[in-house]
Amino acid sequence: MSTTNKLSLAIVSMACVVFGTAHAAGASTKLTFDELGFPTPVDNLTVKGVTFDFKIDGVDSNDAMYNASFPPQLPSGLLANVQQPLLEGNAKGILSLDFAAPVEALEFAVGVEAFRPLTPGFSVELLDKGLNSFLITPVNTAPLAILSEGLFKYSGASIKKAILSFNSEFFLNPDNPRFSLDNLSYTVVPEPSSLIALLASSAISACLYRVRKQQKVV
Repeated sequence: MSTTNKLSLAIVSMACVVFGTAHAAGASTKLTFDELGFPTPVDNLTVKGVTFDFKIDGVDSNDAMYNASFPPQLPSGLLANVQQPLLEGNAKGILSLDFAAPVEALEFAVGVEAFRPLTPGFSVELLDKGLNSFLITPVNTAPLAILSEGLFKYSGASIKKAILSFNSEFFLNPDNPRFSLDNLSYTVVPEPSSLIALLASSAISACLYRVRKQQKVV
């Protein structure tokens, strides 16, 4: 094998490694709430880089479960954005999502125990890397089958924590209002080293192009 061909092969191998590292850093993670296989209280539970905290009146509570269902025996595919299993809890509480690393995109669906549109059905507060609140988004819900559903989507400045609160005033059972959360996905902000890797990948591609051009000339 010629020196030029060896150099070309080395460049291709390096490009594959660099690109793979950079791509993995920006990959999306999704929680479908069947990861544990059995109902588990979400308070202080960590799954796939997300730590959950659930409080009612400022006190830690076990009245929110991972890998639960609401209502019981909910037929598969009955609702648009939530399916069994899911995260189910008392809508009088506050649910927090703490991310192991800052994220630049976040999405999840919420169903609340109501047969009417709610404006809003729930609200999402976003906190930055310093845990400073910078955005509060009210999300309206619309009745679909037996729950009123809403979809939260965010992309932009990096966030470290999201706090969900629920408008339980018009729920069917104000004494024990319930919410469901499902299909939570997030994308971690790429580390600086990964951004450098992307730039390096571009440089390698340019170098490879020059090597091929030289081969044609020879």
